Amino acid sequence: MRIAVIGAGIVGLSTARRLIDEGHEITLIDRAAGPGEGTSARNGAQLSYAYVAPLAAPGLPWQVPGMLLDRSSPLRLKPTLNLHLWRWGFDFLRACNQTQVEHATAALLALAERSRTAMSAWLALQHPARLAHRRNGKLVVYRDQSGFDGACAQLALQARLGGSPQESLDRAACLAREPALERLGAVIAGGIWTPDEEVADCAAVCRALDVGLRAHPRCTVLYGADDLQWHCEGHDVRALSVLLAGERKRIALDAAVVAAGPGSNAVLRALKLRLPIAPLKGYSIEVGADDLARFPTASITDAARKIVFAPLVDEHGARLRVAGMAELVGDDLRIDPARIAQLERAVDESFGLRRKPADLQPWAGLRPATPTGLPCIGRAEQWRNVYVNAGHGALGFTLAFGSAAQLADAIAHRKGEVDAGPFSVAPLAAAG
Repeated sequence: MRIAVIGAGIVGLSTARRLIDEGHEITLIDRAAGPGEGTSARNGAQLSYAYVAPLAAPGLPWQVPGMLLDRSSPLRLKPTLNLHLWRWGFDFLRACNQTQVEHATAALLALAERSRTAMSAWLALQHPARLAHRRNGKLVVYRDQSGFDGACAQLALQARLGGSPQESLDRAACLAREPALERLGAVIAGGIWTPDEEVADCAAVCRALDVGLRAHPRCTVLYGADDLQWHCEGHDVRALSVLLAGERKRIALDAAVVAAGPGSNAVLRALKLRLPIAPLKGYSIEVGADDLARFPTASITDAARKIVFAPLVDEHGARLRVAGMAELVGDDLRIDPARIAQLERAVDESFGLRRKPADLQPWAGLRPATPTGLPCIGRAEQWRNVYVNAGHGALGFTLAFGSAAQLADAIAHRKGEVDAGPFSVAPLAAAG
């Protein structure tokens, strides 16, 4: 089939790669000048296959008033007149119950395991040092006993669902596992250790995927493509056209896949489709290993502050990727200096800064999140040949290769190894 994939972030690139491998002819389209220039550019760099619990959780609604009043809260909401965001927020609060959390966790664990398998096969053909890829384990630390107790309950749930081996650690065991956390030791109540979690530079992975796609005879890559238009007949899309270098280019197709992350709804608007996706804004900085008093060996997540620390080591040296926050503030990509200062203080508090870094490389991006945490993967209900692969929230890097395999199953009309039902969110066609 001739398939257009719209979006060249990690999800779109891995989707194009999977479809090429299944024998299709692919046209990859993105407005950016190159691969992975949106949310994939500077994400948290963690491949958290075992830690996929949705953001919506029991008890979270009671914290909302405090979030609105606390400017330093890792979760921030901005009052808006946007009815879509209000509906998303209402659906998010409805998803904050144990039944939904267990349903979403089971589905995400299955998808994450499929993603681990698919990505490992691809990584085996790459140069790990160029991608900063390592299997270094992940330690999630909790600052209060109630948070740690909740994490232990989640660990027990994931163990029942067949997730990766995980272990609960007390304060002393956390410090023994990761001595670089010595400065933070006094406030640690406990932690969850997952030995087989991984890190990689998502932008480098995107570039490597792009190189492979460009070299393939059945793939055409169109970057800098603007003003996308759909050309339809009845319930089928027959072609797309885009402005490319000032000229309109028409692309005939048999199917189209929208994998444009937080921009997916803008792409789908002309087809009268709207996914339950809202942009959750996050921030990141990078700190060189030489600027730190201690450099961690494992990935660290500070659960209370919603901040992740990913130690990246590649052929250019070692650096700490620090990312966090979740702001429901619409499409605002402005970098808030106060948030960057929060991340810098968190680095100093956790590992110690020997000196102020010359350039923190401050960045902000929009994660395409659904209320339940379940991405939208499948065929659009009103259209026979339009498919969607979007809405992965903070797990886009982790779930990308598995989601690509799910999408390929949907196009081939075959039953995959992971149940497609949980990801067939309206307005997508029901699985099967």
